[in-house]
Amino acid sequence: RHPQLIPHTMFWGEAEFQTIATMSPAADLEHIWPTSGLIGFEMDTGWKAFLVGVCKIVAISATVAGGYRGGFIFPFFAAGAAFGRALTSIIPGIPVQLACLCFAAGINVSITRTSLASSIILCYLSGEQQAMPGVLAASLVSLFATSYMPFIKTQIVRSDLDSSLFYMKGQDKHITDSYRNLDEALNKA
Repeated sequence: RHPQLIPHTMFWGEAEFQTIATMSPAADLEHIWPTSGLIGFEMDTGWKAFLVGVCKIVAISATVAGGYRGGFIFPFFAAGAAFGRALTSIIPGIPVQLACLCFAAGINVSITRTSLASSIILCYLSGEQQAMPGVLAASLVSLFATSYMPFIKTQIVRSDLDSSLFYMKGQDKHITDSYRNLDEALNKA
């Protein structure tokens, strides 16, 4: 254990997610000592929540680029929770749970390309199943917006998204035939 400037950025994020999402005092961070960090940092404003998100992304980038062991899925969830809290301080009408889960899903999907799995995992682990439509929408927006932007060198481009993202010259006949076949099959049923 060693003291941090911003203690909310320590570790993987699964234990810290609740503390970040609720803007609880740093004393609630169970894996950190001293819980106040070196400078007595508390995530008590939207600006500080944004700072936690940025620092978490920088920490994740350093560990992935350095080849350190460990995953990045739960750390991205924690960064997303921090960005969600920052957004709710700017637009207070957005439900906190929805903002945190949507940001967490969007960030994770931009890297993993797993929109459905990320949405299901986040909504069911958090007990917020009613947020599924919004979280899935955020995941799909992230998937389509970042589909051809590899962020890490081992990231695989999803070739199955080609036909859904771009209109390709010469593909219109194939797509039209597919719709016609689908329409015929539905009419027969």
